[in-house]
Amino acid sequence: TLKIALSLASSLGDPSEDVSVTHAAESMMSKSEANSLRQLVNDSQSLSSDVHVPHSSMESGPAASQVLVMGPDDFIVAVVSSLNRPFGSGIMTPSGVLLNSQMLDFWQNRTMNHSIPRPQNLIQPRKRPLSFLLPTIVRPSEGMCGTYLCLGANNGDRALSSIVQV
Repeated sequence: TLKIALSLASSLGDPSEDVSVTHAAESMMSKSEANSLRQLVNDSQSLSSDVHVPHSSMESGPAASQVLVMGPDDFIVAVVSSLNRPFGSGIMTPSGVLLNSQMLDFWQNRTMNHSIPRPQNLIQPRKRPLSFLLPTIVRPSEGMCGTYLCLGANNGDRALSSIVQV
């Protein structure tokens, strides 16, 4: 399931720059696509390596932080921040804020056997890169009591599997 999810994520990028990204996201969330992908999931064996594998991995690094809080009024806030590497871009603003090295979140997706760049997440002026920071809030359905969960992960393409495992 995670191989499929990461493969689908390789079609994402800044939707304001590429209409195909919006179509890919809509397709991912459609019930018909979910039914089709569900047929590929098998509890007793993994997908073969040439089917639905991630096209590339995301940069991961130690320079991330998270604040996850729940107040007495049951409002939950999850904030995950990353500099992408220690000291980020190495640039500090006059007020003392370190700027991140967000350029690392752009990457050239490559297929398994070809060197064909996937343009959805290539560096371009005014383009926003993908991010695998995943602040996550889980709460019961409306009107149901239960336990709330607030968590985050920040390890590149391993973040999704971390959240799913928890």
